[in-house]
Amino acid sequence: MALKEFISILRPIDGILAAIAVLAGFLIAGSTLQFPITLAYALVSVFLFSGAGIVLNDFFDFEMDKVNAPHRPIPAGIIQRSTALYYSIALFAVAVLLAFFINKWCFFLAILNTVLEILYAWRLKRIALIGNFTDSWFPASSFLYGALIIPSLGVVPVLALLAFLANTGREIFGDLEDIKGDKKMKAKTLPIIIGEKKALMIARVFILMAVLLSILPWVLGLLSFYYVPLVVIANVVFVFSMFQEPSKNQALTKTAMLIALVAFLVGAL
Repeated sequence: MALKEFISILRPIDGILAAIAVLAGFLIAGSTLQFPITLAYALVSVFLFSGAGIVLNDFFDFEMDKVNAPHRPIPAGIIQRSTALYYSIALFAVAVLLAFFINKWCFFLAILNTVLEILYAWRLKRIALIGNFTDSWFPASSFLYGALIIPSLGVVPVLALLAFLANTGREIFGDLEDIKGDKKMKAKTLPIIIGEKKALMIARVFILMAVLLSILPWVLGLLSFYYVPLVVIANVVFVFSMFQEPSKNQALTKTAMLIALVAFLVGAL
C-alpha cells in the first residue's frame, strides 16, 4: 500500500477548501495580516479533521460505495476497512490536539465537530435533511473556527450561513446521485422519501438562497468591492450547476465554492 493511497482517501482538495475557509474567517473577523502560530495549528487541524471525516464516512459507507463509488480505496480493496478506521481515529486525535493548543473555543468546536462527524457517519447521513444539515455545518463551522482563533466572530456568521445554504443544496444533489446505493441500504434520504423531482427543487432553492444572499456582505459593508466581481462569477457557476445532472453538479458547485472562498479572502483584505 503506497503513501499516495493514504493521501488520496483524504480527498485533499476538500481539506484545502476547509483550510481556506479558516483563513477567510480569521481575516474577516478583524485580524491583521500577521499570521500567528495558532493559525498554522488551525489550518493543519481543519485539514486533518476534513480527511478524518471523509475516511470515517468511507468506513461506514463500504456497502453503499460498492454500488455508488466502487473506485474508492476501501471498496476497491486498496485500503482495508480496519486500517481506514484506525487512520481516521488518528487523524481526529491529532486535529483535536492541535485545537487544544490554539484556545479553549477552538478546542470546544473541534470536540463538538468530532462528535457530530461520528454521529453523521454512523447514523445521521441516512436521515433526510438532518444528514444534509449536519454535513453542511462542517464547512460553515470552518469560518467560525478561523474567527475563534482571535477569538472574535464579528460578521463571520453571515459567511458561514452562505456556506451552509450552498452546501445543503449540494448535499441534496449528492443524495440524488447516490440514490441507487442508498435504496439498497434502505437509507431515508430526501429523494427516497419525497421523490427525485421534489428533492431536486429543494436543492435548487437552497443554492438559490445562497446566491441571492451572497451580495449582503458587500451591501452591509462587511467586505470590500473587490468581493463583488468574484462572487458574481461564483454565482453564475452555482446557477449553472442547478440545471446539471447530479454528478456534474458536484464538480461545478465545488468549483463555485472555491471561487466564493477566494472572493471572501479578497474582500477581507
